Amino acid sequence: MKHQKCQPPAVCRRLKVNDRDLPKVPRRDLVRMLFLIHLVREFETRVLDLKEADLVHGPAHTSIGQEAVAAAVAAVLRSDDMIASTHRAHGHFMAKAALCYSPEGFDPLADDIPEPAQEAVYRTLAEIMGLAAGWCGGRGGSMHLYDAASGNLGSNAIVGGGIPIATGAAWAQRLQDRDRIVVSFFGDGALNQGCFHEVANMATLWQAPILYLIENNLYAVGTGTDESSCLCDLAQRTLGYGFDSLIVDGMDPLAMYLGVRETVQAMRKRPGPALIEAKTYRHYHHAGRTPGSAFGYRDKDEEALWLERDPLDSYVARLTAAEVVTPEENEHLRAVCQGSVDAATERCTDRDGERWFIPDDLWPDPASVSEHLRSDVTEIAGCVEQEAFSEWQEMSYVEAIAAVTARRMEADERVVVLGEEVANLRGGAYAATRGIKERFPERLFNTPISETGFVGMAGGLASVGMRPVVEIMFPDFGLMSSDQLFNQIGKLRHMYGGQVSFPLILRTRMALGFGYGGQHSMDPAALFALFSGWRIMAPSNAFDCVGLFNSAMRLGDPVLMLEHGQLYGDKGRVPQGNLDYCVAYGKARVVRPGAQVTVLTYGLGVSLCLQAAEELSKEAIDAEVIDLRTLDLLGMDYDQIGASVRKTGMVLIVDQAPRSLSLGGRISDEVQSRFFDYLDGPVSRVTALDVPLPVSRRLEQATLPTVGRIGAAMSRCARRA
Repeated sequence: MKHQKCQPPAVCRRLKVNDRDLPKVPRRDLVRMLFLIHLVREFETRVLDLKEADLVHGPAHTSIGQEAVAAAVAAVLRSDDMIASTHRAHGHFMAKAALCYSPEGFDPLADDIPEPAQEAVYRTLAEIMGLAAGWCGGRGGSMHLYDAASGNLGSNAIVGGGIPIATGAAWAQRLQDRDRIVVSFFGDGALNQGCFHEVANMATLWQAPILYLIENNLYAVGTGTDESSCLCDLAQRTLGYGFDSLIVDGMDPLAMYLGVRETVQAMRKRPGPALIEAKTYRHYHHAGRTPGSAFGYRDKDEEALWLERDPLDSYVARLTAAEVVTPEENEHLRAVCQGSVDAATERCTDRDGERWFIPDDLWPDPASVSEHLRSDVTEIAGCVEQEAFSEWQEMSYVEAIAAVTARRMEADERVVVLGEEVANLRGGAYAATRGIKERFPERLFNTPISETGFVGMAGGLASVGMRPVVEIMFPDFGLMSSDQLFNQIGKLRHMYGGQVSFPLILRTRMALGFGYGGQHSMDPAALFALFSGWRIMAPSNAFDCVGLFNSAMRLGDPVLMLEHGQLYGDKGRVPQGNLDYCVAYGKARVVRPGAQVTVLTYGLGVSLCLQAAEELSKEAIDAEVIDLRTLDLLGMDYDQIGASVRKTGMVLIVDQAPRSLSLGGRISDEVQSRFFDYLDGPVSRVTALDVPLPVSRRLEQATLPTVGRIGAAMSRCARRA
């Protein structure tokens, strides 16, 4: 027996620098880094002052002690490169914005701070204070800063949550043949989140130009990396993903600059991911001005040792010793930055003696709180129904999905399709992508079994202007990606003040009735409906598959497209030679007029309810069946529902989800709230039993709604029983 050593496909190196390396950096960049370190230090100190004056609502996670990292990255990157950050984002955001909004030849020793850069200081402080003038209108605050114009793709309060989106944005640069770099800042704690490992693998597979930059300040809140990580050097984790990493002294601006410059230059020549671990330290506790030693997880001696390496003091000493700047020039920079922060503070506050306060006219208008939740539907024009057409062709439900997807890819090169097996098996696991590989192989991507990763990366694609279509093989698998679906894609448009949108279609095939059991048989409509940023569409026939998909593609929002597997083989009609029409969002369709009971349903429920209604018509019971088609709260067609309720006086809601996960409870509440005076009795519901679906055919049939159960409920409603 013989063991052969396996050589990893990447290397992890440690960068060592000394004063002899100083001439390798242009003086202009050395000075700009000093300016940025001063600016960030003055800004962060002022944030703490305002927090202690109760003028910052919520937490304020400052980066005092870590400024060298932000300054070096900003000095190296081009203005069109992008960054994404964490809850400790002020320094990254300010440094990137300050240089982006300054002219190329800006010399902070000779020039005043340019007005656009000063405006960025003001708007950043205003956002942290929750004011109307902030980048996000005060909605984001300290942890959610966004400004696409300066390349700030957004900071994120979920530890690790922004990494997949940043990776997707980087992948978009690769797909569009741009040489921009995206830097994703995160801390040592985020490296333990599964989302990093999922997207790191895909970034290598797809050569996304993403620089993962770990600010290893040794602690999460109070848990040290020696407790949370099996490796002392976190950068070594990249060896398993096939890309290089570099360990750098994050307290040394010179080392950071050289490390970032070397890495970025290599990435531009050969696109792909890289990682830098910056060994750094936050002087204070997780949030606020109290030292960490006050909480017992580190001691004063440790803090004193790191304070001796403070990036501002040590860098000033190095530059003055090398005669790059004089002490007077350094003091000038400090005074300029202090003046900049003072000017921003004056615009955000007023004074009552020594006390700061916020004038009433600086707050956001409370009436604006619901704005920018989603796009309006004016993007969808010329919507039609089946009555508008006279020439038809037959097409199955699943053929319609594949055909309209290919048509949109043909019409718009921004459309990409990704998911598990979508490019295999002659059209994916269910033939919903049949024919696409032959026509658009470069835009059809098989993903690893990494729902968090590929959903989050799709969100990143969408955030920078692409139009991803994502297939989740079973809705239950989407729970693996719940942070990306709901905390990120479903919320960030509103949190960032409407500055970014996520035009993404998430398709998923529901398998209720197929014997897949309780972990493959979810109806996720009610879950997604909890998050107001999502639109939900549930086509029940081939015509609506095409029309609703086209509408979803025009909207600037994430759309869940629910497809019931039992409909996939159903033949239907679509207009002859026309795959471009749109069905209106938010418009239900009366598929069977009636006078005695209003039946609200969607998806497979439509055919079940029609069967039940036809059977009951033999008993002179006249049910009106409505296909809801769009299922989110803001998209529900309560005009159509109300018109029917006023006519029938009774309502039955039918869906296949277990009662506790049923959308019917929310619809029932709205119906009774809106139309109580027209109801002759309580709203009734037919759902699956409140258990995970069994695999046994007999037990599954006993769990799901049947035509018989639906008919019995219709009869009771019609008879007011």
